[in-house]
Formats: sequence, C-alpha cells, structure tokens
Amino acid sequence: MIKENDIYSLIHYEYGLPYSGDYNGMRYRIARNPLERVFGKKEKGEATLETTVWKGPFAFDTTTEEKITKEFPFTEEGRLELVEWLNAMYETDKDKWKTGKISNVLKS
Repeated sequence: MIKENDIYSLIHYEYGLPYSGDYNGMRYRIARNPLERVFGKKEKGEATLETTVWKGPFAFDTTTEEKITKEFPFTEEGRLELVEWLNAMYETDKDKWKTGKISNVLKS
C-alpha cells in the first residue's frame, strides 16, 4: 500500500520537479501542472497535481504501455486524494501490475 509519507510534500513540486515511483509493478509519476518552478514566487498561478500510472518496468518517457492520468487539486487534500487514487488503481488490476515488476522482466 502506498502511504501519504511515500509521496513528497507539495513544496517538492513547486520546484518544477516530477516524482516517479513504483509499487509492485505499477509505475506512477506525480507532477505539478503546469510543470514549472514557482517556489519562492508570490504569484504561483493555478495548478494541479497531475498523476499518471502505467505498467512497469519502463520509465515514463520510454514506456509503450497505456498511461492513465488524473488531475488533483494542488492542495494537501489533493495530495491525499491522489494517494487514495493510486491505491485504488493498484487494487483494481493487481494481476496486470504484477507482470510489470522488473524482476519479471529480468527472468525472461
């Protein structure tokens, strides 16, 4: 299960950096949308937390697997919602995600 402390705080995303992770073959990427550095700026503009999942083992930019994306408010509540969504996505299709584990690819 992905826990809220597994996901960076909002300040990380204000630096314009995405975060990628993996949970049992389900890869995910979280980024501020728009992806730009706003840390320290008075006017940060409207933003969301864009969260994408795909079957591993490959990285976001190189995978040929289908990606599923959902936007969440750029708030602490939105961050917690995206953690719930990630866990729900995993539970929905556990068998699919497990085939994306790097250990399965290395066995081939």
